[in-house]
Amino acid sequence: MGQDKLLRKDIIMKSTLYRKSISILKYLGLLVATLLLFLGLNFWSNQLDDLHIQDVKIYNTFFAMENGKPTFYLYGKLKPTFASYSGGAFTQYNNSNGSIYGYNINKNNVNIDGQQTHSPFGSKEVVFRIKSDPKHGLTLINQNIYLTDQQHHKIKLYDAHTRTQTYSLEQKDTQKFIKQNKLN
Repeated sequence: MGQDKLLRKDIIMKSTLYRKSISILKYLGLLVATLLLFLGLNFWSNQLDDLHIQDVKIYNTFFAMENGKPTFYLYGKLKPTFASYSGGAFTQYNNSNGSIYGYNINKNNVNIDGQQTHSPFGSKEVVFRIKSDPKHGLTLINQNIYLTDQQHHKIKLYDAHTRTQTYSLEQKDTQKFIKQNKLN
């Protein structure tokens, strides 16, 4: 009879230890799965993607002089929740490395390309700054400026013929800027 009590106590103790071990392993497995899911979503959300025209609300463009050269600025905001802007001042010409980040130029046009990420926590502010560089064919004042995307959508930001900016807060600023700086 005494051995039955010891055997029963041993079985109960082993059973309790087994259940606790299984519970700990379940929670540990759930924690590891959650961590892997979080890391995967974080990796996906920080992948660069083409900036889509329909995702950008442009609220101002203007020219300014920097180091004696005209510089074009664009300010906007991304509309979708799961998007954040990844960009800044551009120095890349003709996307020679196949990147979609930068701008393409030809004699009459400057096409600005940008990138975004899918992070809901990143910056929604979109800022492009492009300095004039006549040596590389970038005169800005004498070229139409467009914001473009890979689906071949484009928005005209500056018309070189009429010297107007569709999204400028003050249209007179362009004409005034050109006259003040004696640009043609």
